[in-house]
Order: sequence, then C-alpha cells, then structure tokens
Amino acid sequence: MKALMILLLGTILIACTNEAGHEHSEHSEHSEHSEHEHPEHHRHGDPTSDSDGLVERALGQTSGSRWVCPMHPQIVRDGPDRCPICGMALVERARSGDGPVQVRLHPAVQQSMNIRVATVQRGRLFRRIDALGRFEVDQSTLTHLHPRVSGWIEGLSVNAAGDAVTQGEQLFTLYSPELVNIQEEFLQALRSGEQGRIEATRQRLAVLDVQPEVIERIGRERQVLTYVPWYAQRSGYVVELNIRRGMYVAPGTEMISIADPSSLWLIAEIAGARIDWLAEEQRVQIERDSRPGERLNGQVNFIYPELNQVTRTARARIELDNPDGQLRPGDWARIAIFGGPKSDILFLPTEALIRTGTEQRVVIRDDSENFSVRAVHAGLESGRYTEILHGLEEGETVVTSGQFLIDSEAAMRSGHERISGHDH
Repeated sequence: MKALMILLLGTILIACTNEAGHEHSEHSEHSEHSEHEHPEHHRHGDPTSDSDGLVERALGQTSGSRWVCPMHPQIVRDGPDRCPICGMALVERARSGDGPVQVRLHPAVQQSMNIRVATVQRGRLFRRIDALGRFEVDQSTLTHLHPRVSGWIEGLSVNAAGDAVTQGEQLFTLYSPELVNIQEEFLQALRSGEQGRIEATRQRLAVLDVQPEVIERIGRERQVLTYVPWYAQRSGYVVELNIRRGMYVAPGTEMISIADPSSLWLIAEIAGARIDWLAEEQRVQIERDSRPGERLNGQVNFIYPELNQVTRTARARIELDNPDGQLRPGDWARIAIFGGPKSDILFLPTEALIRTGTEQRVVIRDDSENFSVRAVHAGLESGRYTEILHGLEEGETVVTSGQFLIDSEAAMRSGHERISGHDH
C-alpha cells in the first residue's frame, strides 16, 4: 500500500512538469514569430545585440566604400591602400543614386595614372582625308626606245639601270642593212636634186625612227652611216636597260626606258567612306619620314576611275615638281587631303574616344575627383579631332589619357551593382 502511494505521487509530479514545459515552449515560439513578423519593433534596440545585426543584414543595409586596384580588380580593400601586386594606389568605388556609375579618384591617384583631360569645343572641322602615298615616275616624261628595223647593237654607252644620262648624249649605235640601203637611196635623191625623191626617202628614214639630227648629218656629210647613232632626247636616268653590245634586236624590242626626275607623281590610296570626299584641285599636305618636319604642298590633279582590285581603295594623283631631285620614286609619304569645312559642330580630341565593336563612349570628369562613362555618337573625323553628333555638350570635360582604366573600373562596378541589386 505504501509503495502504491509513492508511485502515484511520482506520476502526478511528472505530469505537472510536462505541462509547464509545454506552456513555456508555446510562449517561446510565439515570441520568435512576432519578432520576425514585426522587425520594426526591434529596429532601435541595442546596436550591439545579435538580433539587431541580423535584421540589418536582412534589410540589405550596408555602409562604407570598397577600394580596388584598376589593374588587378581581384584586389579589394575596405579603405585606401596600395596594390600588393603592382603597387598602384587603389581606387574607390562609388555610385551616385540611380544615375551613371562613378569612379572616384584622389588627385594623387590621377597623377600616378597620368590622367589628362580636354574640353568639348564648338567650331569648324575640315573633311580631312589621311592616307599613305608612294612616289612614282611621271609617266608622261618616260622615253621608250624600240627599234623599227632589225639590226645589231654597237657602241652602248650606258651600263645599267639607274645610270644618269644627259640630253643629247649618245646612247648606242645600230647596224641595220635596211637602214644602210635607205641611206643610199636618200643620197642618190640628193644628187639628183629631185625634191619629190628627196622628201620621200627622208620620210622613210624618219618613219624608221632615225632621229632628225642624224638625217640632217647624213644630208650634210653626203655619207652613209653604217652604225646609226641614237641620242637621249632629255636628261634623266635609265629605268630599264634590256640590250648589250653585239645583241641582235628586232622591231618591238624595248631597248631602253629613260625617266625624267624633274617631276614626279604621288599616288595616294584612299579607303573607306572618305572616298566620296575626294575631288580634283583639293589642297594636299605631304610629309616624308626621310625628312621629318618638312612639309610639301600640292593639289589633287587626277582621280583614277577604278578602285584597286586588291585593296579596294581609290587612287588620287598629285603631281609635284622636283627640280633639285630630292624626291625619289619609291619613297612613301603621309598625305592629308583637305576637303570642304563643316561648321558649327561639337568636337573633341580623337584620342578621347573609346571604340568597341558596338558603340563609342567617353569618360567624363564630373568634378575634381569623380568620373563617369557616357555613350556618344561620333561623326566626321578630321585629323586629331572628331565630331560628336550626340551625347555631349559644349564645355564638358573628357579624359584623353588613362580613360581605358576608368572605363574598365566603371564597367566592373556596374556589373557588381547589378548583381548586388539582383541578390537583394
């Protein structure tokens, strides 16, 4: 009986303990549910408590800036520092509201990055065409010597291509039985005094390319020239020499070509959309690598009607006088051809443009330390300057050196914030 009473008392005590624990558990669950349903009730609590920290992170509240290396974006710090890899000062990432991505650079960092700027201007640009050109022989001054009779070369006075010749200098002599026979007929006509025969035989010699001074000599000396001489008709240099002493030649053989270097052609190769800007009589400025700092002036004298089949470029010809022989065929030159002007346009230095496969953009200096990237639409390019059709205003400041690092950092920052916004 005593043992039964002890067992009953223990059962009652255990039941009471379980009920009290169950009530405590329900109270705890209710409190936790209320806290997560109404976090504003705890927003102003103790900032050092764990519960308040969890709530701030859930709300996405962050503070402070992050500093990265422009050259090594994997290097990230919470404050100003230097990159352990390259030693460059870290750049602060910042964003101004929902506007464009901004990159903040301390003046000392700008100096180390060699940041240079320029101002967007309004004015006039010429339709300038920059091209390369090659000096060539003036084709109108070339002299080609071809025999019109068969014969043998004797008395050759030039030895190789490039040899200089002077006007009136004897180049070679030619023995031709046909020319000997016609000379004899010419002398017979002279002895007969018949003007008809004289003119007929004289004309036959001229048709066979015997030079007028040689015909006059035959008539004056009344003697057949077994070896008929040929003389240089102008001063110049030998471009081609295809004969040697004792060589047999036939009609059509190109024996000698002589060029006159007193004038040259400069052939410019024009590519792309600038082809339509070309026109005759446009002013041309010429610079040669062989004479840096020296500029020559000329004009477009002729535009070839066909494009180059290989390069698909248009060719323009500039004729230049060369009395002192300083210009040499085969030399290259940089050419600037100036078309008509385009007035009242916005333009900036061409080096400020960042060109990609799909767009053009520039880096703007918003103030002394903040920079942002902006897409623009470029137009006419004229030498060192490029027209801006859309995207900029007169007087704005653009970066001309170091802009690629800033653009890269802004792109990385923009991507980071898009990812961060998606996470939240």
